[in-house]
Amino acid sequence: MRKFLSTSALCSAAACLLVPAVPAWAQASASGDDGLADIIVTAEKRPSIAQRTSIALTVVDAEALKRQGVGNVADLTTLTPSVNFATNGPSSIVTIRGVSSRDTNQLGDPAVSISIDGFYLQRALGLNAALFDLERVEALRGPQGTLLGRNATGGALSIVSAKPLDHFAASATVEYGNYDTFNTQGFVNIPLAEGVKMRASFQTRDRDGYRNNAPGRDADDEHSKAARIHVQFDPTPEWTLLITGEYAQTDGTGPGLQAIPWRYIAGTTNVDYSKPPIPNDGKTFPSPPGQFLRTQTVNFRWNTSYDFGPASITYLGGYREFKLDRLNGLGAPFGTARQNFSFDQSERPNSWNHELRITSAQDQPLLWQAGLYHFSEKNSTQSLFADFPGSPGLFGPANYLQIFVKPDLLLKSSAAFGQASYAVTDTLRLEAGLRYSKDNKHNLSATNLATNVGNYIATGVMTPYVSNPPTATEIASSKVTYHAAANLQWTPQNLLYVKYDTGYKAGGFTDLNPYGPESLTAYEIGSKNRFLGNTLQINASAFLYDYKNQQVQQQIQLPSGGVGTGTVNAGKSKIYGADLDLIWQPSSADRFDFYIAYLHARFKDFVVFSGGNQQLAGNRLQQAPDWTMNIGYEHTWDVGDGTLTARAQTHYESKSYFTFFNFDADKQSGYHRSDVTLTYRAPDDRWALEAYVRNLEDKLILAYADVTGSTWGTYRYTYQAPRTFGARLTVNF
Repeated sequence: MRKFLSTSALCSAAACLLVPAVPAWAQASASGDDGLADIIVTAEKRPSIAQRTSIALTVVDAEALKRQGVGNVADLTTLTPSVNFATNGPSSIVTIRGVSSRDTNQLGDPAVSISIDGFYLQRALGLNAALFDLERVEALRGPQGTLLGRNATGGALSIVSAKPLDHFAASATVEYGNYDTFNTQGFVNIPLAEGVKMRASFQTRDRDGYRNNAPGRDADDEHSKAARIHVQFDPTPEWTLLITGEYAQTDGTGPGLQAIPWRYIAGTTNVDYSKPPIPNDGKTFPSPPGQFLRTQTVNFRWNTSYDFGPASITYLGGYREFKLDRLNGLGAPFGTARQNFSFDQSERPNSWNHELRITSAQDQPLLWQAGLYHFSEKNSTQSLFADFPGSPGLFGPANYLQIFVKPDLLLKSSAAFGQASYAVTDTLRLEAGLRYSKDNKHNLSATNLATNVGNYIATGVMTPYVSNPPTATEIASSKVTYHAAANLQWTPQNLLYVKYDTGYKAGGFTDLNPYGPESLTAYEIGSKNRFLGNTLQINASAFLYDYKNQQVQQQIQLPSGGVGTGTVNAGKSKIYGADLDLIWQPSSADRFDFYIAYLHARFKDFVVFSGGNQQLAGNRLQQAPDWTMNIGYEHTWDVGDGTLTARAQTHYESKSYFTFFNFDADKQSGYHRSDVTLTYRAPDDRWALEAYVRNLEDKLILAYADVTGSTWGTYRYTYQAPRTFGARLTVNF
């Protein structure tokens, strides 16, 4: 199988480069007898046709989002090839082409830029409740260092909500499934007056936990509600103003962490890092009661633009207030004196975004844009490493083994950017751009106290607290990033491009150490094509990344004997690969889609301290499978005046690892996961009824793995969703 994939995929990709990728999801609702539809995207901060945009990107439209029941980031996995998702407590970790960030502390930065309607999110906290009533999701592969700037070394995830329409429209959806799933969603669109229109939408999601965690509450549950209101003003044909308010709230147990006691190599005290058997296939395992995860998000944002004719000016910005409170077990063996070791966390990050941009008119030889950007965040946090001795759960009198209080965490980022392209001929266009970014981080008035954890584990006695003042309280970093490209639109249906990009992720510091910025240089060649009367789409790209000073998170021993988390720059990594994306719509009733990607992501130079210096050169980057593949087929029948559509799809990944040690114990073995849907649509789309089964094979798929923590003495795992099934009814007005 591996040999077959290697030969066929690379040969196919090479052929298509000579004759990134927007899969079938985006064309589904608009495709018809004329073949595949064009999709308008804003990946380059101006409207463009996806097939004429020289970026490897995946576009998931509203219809596909609904069909897949997308309500959180993890649900996007099967719809966005080469994009992987993991969880670390309340945070979502996004990986694109092997590039990700595990630095999820309060001043850590993502490696993939995430935005909602252009509003940048510093960290993917609270994002899961915001994915409703969407127009599309754009997943951009590769560094976006010019137009998107900071923290986009891996790529970008742009979430675009549905905007107000000029006419009345409304829709309501109700869904019921196993695990007592009951979800609702809806919107109403109302023209209020001449030049004024409104769209209001909501979502609720309620579900029991996927795990049986008695005596604790069942984990991996979901209880969320969210609402959004857009009001758009069009005072003149040239001037548009969109004002948005959004609220989201979640309340549940949080991810279920299964702790499996370490095994030891016979006759030694060395931990056996081979994969342990997973008791009860990860569905039933005990956890202490008292765990919870609660978030609340309030977001107010705006976007206004004025068209002067030769150019337009856009100003977008907003304010986001977020609250996080959680208490979760840390994965010590249940039934032992350490079972109630827990993490009590509270965060209050409030952030502002501002971007001012001037953009040239379309359809002229010289296209250009320039802008200024500013982001600021203030956060107040309290993190407690706690134990509840003698209690059956995480309640009652607590011993606080480590105390981290940071009342004044400040982060600021400013940038200036510009990009232009010139049509040298009718078919050849050259592009160039640059961006200057400056980042500042501050940690003021921090309190870090710890008792000797090793002594506490051995004796149950707390020693006096020792202060561990932060090694750094302020850090600044800056970078100029570049973009250059040549785009050959050699026919209206065929694009060939080659480009060079650089990416940058700001430096920072933890309580233990400062670390520098990371950078990535990317070379890419790609092609986007339509054939056979616009019914066959073949897109391909090949890329090479030079990844330097990668920021990697490690466990570090404190002087007090406790355990802390530090981030270090990991030396160098080399990443290269290719992807091939094919869509074939032989008739208005049939569609076939196929995607395959090869990725080689390895450390070139990476020394870690693990009982002595250890060189990990040759190890794989985290969550970077060599092979990824998606296959889907759907057929539509006329049934009376309505239609019946059946779809089957499967997602395949080869093995990958969750830690840089690449132990068998933190390996996700290769797997395939399949979904099927059956949808009836009434005439004029008045209503639709859909039945679905997801993860048909009921595969146990990891969402997180940590197997090296000596404080816990366990292999620790969380998991993605098991098999789910249900039905959804939508009524349109």
